[in-house]
Amino acid sequence: MLKLLRLSLVPLAILCVLVLRLLRGRVRIGILWTQRIGHLAGNVEVYLCERDAGIRPHSFDIWCAPGEPCNKQLLKMWGRVLHIDRTGFANIVFKLNRLFRGWQSIEIPSGNLDRDVNNLWERYAPHTGFTPKEEFLGKTGLQNMGIPDGAKWVCLIVRDSAYLPQLTYHSYRNSDIKAYRFAAEALAERGYYVIRMGANVEKPMAAKYIVQGASIAHPNGAHIIDYATNGMRSDFMDIYLAAKCAFMISNGTGLDAVSGVFRRPICYVNYVPLEYLPTWGQRSLAIWKHHEKDGKRMTPAEIYASGAGKFMRADEFEEAGITLVDNTPAEIKAVVEEMVVCIEDYAASRQAFWDTFPRSTSPYTGTPLHGKIRMRIGREFLKAYNAPLQAHEVSADNLMSYYG
Repeated sequence: MLKLLRLSLVPLAILCVLVLRLLRGRVRIGILWTQRIGHLAGNVEVYLCERDAGIRPHSFDIWCAPGEPCNKQLLKMWGRVLHIDRTGFANIVFKLNRLFRGWQSIEIPSGNLDRDVNNLWERYAPHTGFTPKEEFLGKTGLQNMGIPDGAKWVCLIVRDSAYLPQLTYHSYRNSDIKAYRFAAEALAERGYYVIRMGANVEKPMAAKYIVQGASIAHPNGAHIIDYATNGMRSDFMDIYLAAKCAFMISNGTGLDAVSGVFRRPICYVNYVPLEYLPTWGQRSLAIWKHHEKDGKRMTPAEIYASGAGKFMRADEFEEAGITLVDNTPAEIKAVVEEMVVCIEDYAASRQAFWDTFPRSTSPYTGTPLHGKIRMRIGREFLKAYNAPLQAHEVSADNLMSYYG
């Protein structure tokens, strides 16, 4: 029945395509990437900033939202600032338009997707927010998690094999949650609550953290909460927690874009590919997965020269003979502790690392990947590269000693 209904709308949709062509771009139509939270968050915020900055042409824009959204709360919030058609008719118009030459004239161009290469996020405030009712719901959710009013929390999101397991070519981006234990404990000792995020995760945090399915009290009274597995997870709290956190720890996966949209600092660990670093992030830090070839750790210059800085598939690294080695627990702990200092007493300073960093363009859109560099690389991590250890020496114990 639904299929027949859609077929019956085709003549009307064709008429709409013709009318839109006659309007010569005064009304355009686009499609939201609703299946991936990173793009549903980042793409839209970049579009809205570019529209405000006059980079986008002035027009009345209508958006399609096909399929089941990855996060209903986020789509609801975007519906307050975008004209979103949830009936499905606009999607029919969008698809039919692409059957005819000149389809680009009425389609909203993808532009820079989720990359703020014009550094607009530092010029404009977030384009969406929470209603008073949602603020009440968020504070109630925090109380239910045992987080008192006024407390600071850090969101921890680690992509692993349970997330989109069908996309095996993205396996190079996965990490093990166990490696983040030292960092979580260090934050707890500083009075932060640590909230492990994720809608689909491979395993809970270390068993010592799980008490009655919720969390444990750290000796100093702070908590480490495995929100991803304790039954408290919801679309709403995903957005609220990521939007309000002191900062996000991420290995470069979708939910961190929500923190970015709300201008929260992000600490990236185990990041790949290197040339895709989100360099526009103010008060953000990053360290990357080590690249090893022929038994030796590759320098950043060697990574760029090999092309691996823009590899987007696991098989590309394999074919190039490059092994990716995850950051050690010690490396993660060091950059997270630096992140705390960065957000509590921020002082920008120049890093020579960026002098040779490629100002690459996307092989898919042809657009720049970077604007002005705002991100910093972890200080202790860079020290290890400036006085590199041999590959066989890189272990948690050695790096603990190296960092003192």
